[in-house]
Amino acid sequence: MLTYAMGFVLDVQLVCYAIVLTCMALQDRANRSLRWLAYGYISGCVGAALDLGGQWLPHWLSMGLFMEAAPIGYGCFYASVAYFLRRGIRARWLCFLMILAALPFFLEWSVSGRMNLSATLEDGILAVETALTAILLFTTSERETRWPPRTMAAFLTIYSAVEAARVAVFFYTGKMPSQVAPWVENASGIVYVVSCSALPLAFIWMMNARLLLDLNRQSMIDPLTELLNRRGLQAAAEVELARYARTGHDLAVVILDLDFFKLLNDRYGHAGGDAVLGEFSVFLRGMIRETDIAGRIGGEEFVLILPGLGPITALATIERLRRAVAEHPFELGSRLTRITASFGITVAGGRKDLTWDVLQREADIALYAAKRDGRNLSRMYSESLAAETSHIA
Repeated sequence: MLTYAMGFVLDVQLVCYAIVLTCMALQDRANRSLRWLAYGYISGCVGAALDLGGQWLPHWLSMGLFMEAAPIGYGCFYASVAYFLRRGIRARWLCFLMILAALPFFLEWSVSGRMNLSATLEDGILAVETALTAILLFTTSERETRWPPRTMAAFLTIYSAVEAARVAVFFYTGKMPSQVAPWVENASGIVYVVSCSALPLAFIWMMNARLLLDLNRQSMIDPLTELLNRRGLQAAAEVELARYARTGHDLAVVILDLDFFKLLNDRYGHAGGDAVLGEFSVFLRGMIRETDIAGRIGGEEFVLILPGLGPITALATIERLRRAVAEHPFELGSRLTRITASFGITVAGGRKDLTWDVLQREADIALYAAKRDGRNLSRMYSESLAAETSHIA
C-alpha cells in the first residue's frame, strides 16, 4: 500500500528537515514563526521514532501517541504561518484543542485495536487544520508577497480535500480507502510526500519574499524621517507621471527647505536638529492627503508630490502648510522652538513628455526665489522666474 510504503522515506525527510529548521530557529531565536515550524518537524520526528520503534514499545504508546504526531505537526505549522502573517494567532488554540480532545480516543482505540477509527479521526483533524491554514494564507493582504502564500494555500487546499475524502470514504463504506478507493489512497501518498518535502521550502520561499520586500522598502525610505528618500521619490514620481500622461489630471511638485536650519544645528547640536527633522516629518505627513507623497532628499530639504492639484490649488495648499509650519511649536527636549520653511512649486500644466528631472529643476528654481526674497515664502515657477534666476546667476 502506497501510504505505508512511503513511510520510511517520509520519516527520513522529517528528521532531515527537523535538524535544519531547528538549527535555523536556534540561530534566529526571535523568529516565532521559524520556531513553530521547527516544533512541527520535531513532532514529526517523534512520530517517526514511535513508528520505527513500534515493535519494542507498548502498542498504546507506539500507536496511540503516534497518531498525535501529524496533527501536532500541522497545528504547529498553522501557528508558524499565523505568526509570520501576524494574524489568526488566537485560532491556533482550536488546532491544539482538537489534538488534546483526540488523545483519549487515540489511546483507547489503540488498545482495543480499532485503528481504522484512529486513522479516520486523524484524517479529520488534518483536514480541518490544513483548511484553516489555507484560509489564512489565501486571505493575506500582502500583495507584494502573495505568490508564495497562495501557492502554499493551493496545495493545502488539495491536502484538506484528500483528507476529507478519506473520512468520507470510511463513513460511507465502513472501510479504509486502501480497501475500497485506491485512487484516494494513491492521492494520500502523493500529498504526504509533497507536504513533507515542499511545505518547508515554500515557507522559506515566503520568508525570502518578505525579506526582499523589506530590503526594497528600506532602500527607498529615509531612516531618520521615515519618508521616501531620493530613490523612493524617483519611483513614486515615475508612477505619478505615468498616471498624469494617461489621465491628464494635473500634478504639482514642491521642494521645501527649512529656514536657517544650520543655526539650529549649531545651537542645539546635530542630535537636536535630527529630533526636529523627525518631528517635522510627522507633522508633514499629518498635513498632506493620503494620496500625496512626501520625501526627504537630504539635509533639511523635502519634496512633495501632489496629484490632482493645479497652480491655484497648489499655491493655496502650500500657503496653508507654510503658515501651519510657522505657527507650530516643535519640541526640542524640554524646550519649544519654532521654525519656518520656504517653498518652491511647479505644476505639470498639461505639458507633454515631462520628466522628473525637469519638475525638480523647476521647483528648485522657485525655491531659490523664495529664499532670495526673504524666506518663509512660497513661490510658483514660471518662465519669467527662471529667466530672472538665470540672469542673477
